[in-house]
Amino acid sequence: MRALSFATLVLALSVPAAAQERPGASAYVQRVQQGIALLTAGDAGGSINVFRQAVQLDGNRPEAIYYLACANRLTGSLEEAVRGFERAADVAESEPRWRARALQGVSETLERMHGRVEDARRAWQAYVQFADRNATVAHPQLGRARIQAIDMMIEQERVYVDVRARIAARERENATGPSRR
Repeated sequence: MRALSFATLVLALSVPAAAQERPGASAYVQRVQQGIALLTAGDAGGSINVFRQAVQLDGNRPEAIYYLACANRLTGSLEEAVRGFERAADVAESEPRWRARALQGVSETLERMHGRVEDARRAWQAYVQFADRNATVAHPQLGRARIQAIDMMIEQERVYVDVRARIAARERENATGPSRR
């Protein structure tokens, strides 16, 4: 199992104090905190079950949905993680801090997925648009840097298409023997 990044750990420890003040929130908060403890201890699979319980208790709050998506990403369930981050972003419409985290989660996860680089670029663009309006909770420069990196990867891919075609032609020629000219 991969170790959690420092940034993930910092995010994991930040269940808002307001969550504890809501009536009936204690069971939800307990589940989220228990899930975070499992996640930070390296038990992503166990945390998934606990976060699902929290979502069942209150599916209109982004915290458990977000952390469930993080756990899914850690276990390699990237499609499920993207859907989770998207749902967390939708639920967090009026909570900019959680919306920023969820939009970033979508973008970062798409970058890890084979063949989804264009989707990742679009997701980062959405993040930048949001971050430009909410710079106190999001970092537009992060999104712009990721878009620039993706653009560079796309350009390199375009440039090397011809090189790969020549290599493949040479390999075919070597496999069938030298051609007569």
